[in-house]
Amino acid sequence: MEPSFDTWTSIFLLAVAMGLFLFFILITSKIKKNYPIAFLVLAFSIILFQYVLYWTRYQLEFPYLIYFPHVCYYVTGPLLYIYFLDLFNVKVRFGYALHFLPAFLTLLPNMAHWLSLFGLMENEIPLQFLLRGYWFVAIHMLIYTILIIRLVYKNNELNTEYKKVRYNWSKVLITLYTLFILSYISYYVLVNFSFFNNQWDYMISIMMSASIYTIGFMIIKQPRIFDGELFTNLFIPIQNKKESFETSLLNEFYENLTVYMEKEKPYIDNELRLVNLADKVGFSTHLLSKVINKKSGKNFNGFINDYRLKEAENLLRTSKDEYIKNIYFDVGFNNKATFYKAFKSKHNCTPSEYKMKQEEVKFS
Repeated sequence: MEPSFDTWTSIFLLAVAMGLFLFFILITSKIKKNYPIAFLVLAFSIILFQYVLYWTRYQLEFPYLIYFPHVCYYVTGPLLYIYFLDLFNVKVRFGYALHFLPAFLTLLPNMAHWLSLFGLMENEIPLQFLLRGYWFVAIHMLIYTILIIRLVYKNNELNTEYKKVRYNWSKVLITLYTLFILSYISYYVLVNFSFFNNQWDYMISIMMSASIYTIGFMIIKQPRIFDGELFTNLFIPIQNKKESFETSLLNEFYENLTVYMEKEKPYIDNELRLVNLADKVGFSTHLLSKVINKKSGKNFNGFINDYRLKEAENLLRTSKDEYIKNIYFDVGFNNKATFYKAFKSKHNCTPSEYKMKQEEVKFS
C-alpha cells in the first residue's frame, strides 16, 4: 500500500505542530525553570511524529526515527523530576546527567541505526534489547512518578497560600503524567487482544497527547494560576467564605513584601526595577504589581519612593548639614530634582527646611 494520510493521522500531525509551537513558546519565554517542560513537550512531539510516520507508512521512506521514541520516553521522567526539584527549591547532591543515563544508552543503538542508513556501518546494531524493552520504559517512568510524589509529600507544609497553590499544582501535574503512563501501558496490554485495532491505537495516543500538551499549556499559564487568576477553585478552594481567596492571598503577599522592604532595604538601589524586586521576593512581576497597586494604592515607583523618602527623613534627622546635597542618591533617587519634588510634595518644605524644623523640635 502507498503511504497516505487519513483524517486521524492528519489531526495527529497538527498535534505535532501544536507541540512544536508549545516548545517554542516555553523555550523563548527565557524562564529557565520551564525549560525541562519545554523539552518534555518536544520529546513527546517527536514520539507522536514517529507514530504518524508508522500509521501512514511513511516511515519506510523516512526510517530515521523508528527507534528514537524509546530515547524520548526515557527523558520524560527525569525532565519532569528536574522541574519539580526547581519548583520546591531542592538541590541534588550529584549532577542531573545521571538521570539521563538510560536515555543515553538507548541513544547508542539509534546512532548505530543512523550510521547503517547512511552506509557507514554494516555490523549488527548493538544493544537492541534496549529498543524492545517496553516494560522497562514503563517501569522507568513509574519510578520517576514515585520520586516526584515522594518529593511533593516531603515538602507539603501548607502554612502559606503559595505553598497551598504549589501543592495542588503539583497534584495536577502528577495526575496528568500518570495518565500519560497508564495510556502507554494500556497499549502494550490491549495490543494482545483480538479486538485491538487502529481506532484503539488512536484513542490511546489522544490520551497521551492530551496529558502532555495540557502540562505544557498549564506551565505557560502558571503565573496566572499562582496569581490566583486562573482555575482558582481547582488550586485553592476558599475555606474562609468571609474572605475571598484573592484578598487573603494579597494580604499575605503584601505583609511579606513590607517585611522584606524594611529589613533588606532594596529601595536604596538606584537601578531597582519591578522585575528586580519581583526576583528578590519570589513573585511574578504581574503579581508584585498587583499587590502594590491593590494594597498601597500606588504604582511601583510611588511605593518605592515612599520608602526612599522615609529613609531620607531618618538620615536628615541624624546627618550633618553638608550631607544634605548628596542624600537623594544614597536613599535610591537618581535625580535630585525628582527627590526634591517628591519630598516637598510630602512635607511642604525642602530637605534643608525639614532638617531645621527637626532640630528646632529637638532643642525646644
